[in-house]
Amino acid sequence: MLVCQTPLRVSFIGGGTDLPEYYKNAGKPGKVISAAIDKYTYVVVNKLYRKQWVCNYSKKEICNSIDEIQHEYIREVLKHFKIDFGLEITTLADIPSEGSGLASSSSILVGLIHAIGTLVKADLNHNDIAHLACRIEIEILKKPIGKQDQFAVSYGGFNTLSFRKSGKVVVNELEIDENFEDMFVLVNTGIHRQSSDILTDQRKNTQRKVQKYDRMAEYVEEGLKQLKKKEYFDFGLTMLNSMRIKQELAKGIINDKINLLINRSLQDIIGYKICGAGGGGYLLFMTENPQSIQSKYEDLDTFRIKFDNQGSRIILNNEK
Repeated sequence: MLVCQTPLRVSFIGGGTDLPEYYKNAGKPGKVISAAIDKYTYVVVNKLYRKQWVCNYSKKEICNSIDEIQHEYIREVLKHFKIDFGLEITTLADIPSEGSGLASSSSILVGLIHAIGTLVKADLNHNDIAHLACRIEIEILKKPIGKQDQFAVSYGGFNTLSFRKSGKVVVNELEIDENFEDMFVLVNTGIHRQSSDILTDQRKNTQRKVQKYDRMAEYVEEGLKQLKKKEYFDFGLTMLNSMRIKQELAKGIINDKINLLINRSLQDIIGYKICGAGGGGYLLFMTENPQSIQSKYEDLDTFRIKFDNQGSRIILNNEK
């Protein structure tokens, strides 16, 4: 048995500038401030005595060839590593993963690459795993996404991610004190959505709205200066300003139901943003009074977060 644990992530400022339609054409890098958090996905791999592939996730598949596998991430990872022996693969998550906005899909994919790569003794570091995850999601499966999620969950930590025209991603870890970490609450809106619809619309609009993306990248630089000086209230305002621009990038990022949820806490928050593509999933609130925020959403799932500094890792390996 082999088990890989991979964190989920939240991003604070700059989301959307990691889309290739922006950083490959804007003449400047995309930039995102993001953090891996202490909520995880798990990939459990067992070798089978028979040449068959058993996949356990929200459904169960028993397949006699890899091409039959409907779970596209499992299928493509097994194809990449040219697996010719039977496996049972199970994916699990600490929180309901579909449509969360916390990069659960990329976390599962990174975990699959890390687990299967370890099983076949491939020499992969965090950078290799993240790049391969991007290739599978963006180039092979044609997902309308950027590159921040794969690098955020593979590396772990609180980071600035820079996306270069060449395709290179630069990860710079930031030092954050515990007081800052304690200022965040995640609230599940209870709204489930397909992020691909919003992201497809956003990608189509990129060139027409390039100045808005430029401003979001500038907000990242402002946010970095504020973090360095521990100006956390100002950082919260920068989050808000970035979120206001994000709402203009595509239809449906913020809807009436989400606005009603946000309005419950306006007096207690320093900043907020919708996680991921938007339209549903989790809201991230920045506040000096997390308990007060949580008390306003007793009808919904809420939790405090800690940052994960390890990234994707193997926590059990009996296949050595």
